[in-house]
Amino acid sequence: MGAHHLYASHFRTKIHLKRTILVKNILEKFARGNISPNLWSVMDNPDYERAANALIDCETRLLAAINDELTEIFEQHIAANAELSLITETERFIHGYRLGVLMTMEVFNGKD
Repeated sequence: MGAHHLYASHFRTKIHLKRTILVKNILEKFARGNISPNLWSVMDNPDYERAANALIDCETRLLAAINDELTEIFEQHIAANAELSLITETERFIHGYRLGVLMTMEVFNGKD
């Protein structure tokens, strides 16, 4: 076995170990709830920040303009909307994950 082949083999082993450690760390963090794929997509998105600030501004002005009964109804509306958003995000994540697994299976099965 030539020196180049030994180096290439050693290099591939190191890459495999790094990938294994990275995957294990990501899977552990995911399993423990320390990471969320939904948050990653918006953390550094200026469009998201702009839209969120506009929503906060609207909510603040609306709450200042309505009475206590309407405030309670509006807060219930916000809670129900948050619950629907969570359900939708969860279903989209599950569907996307399944789709990704199916694509990966197709690649490894040699289908185009």
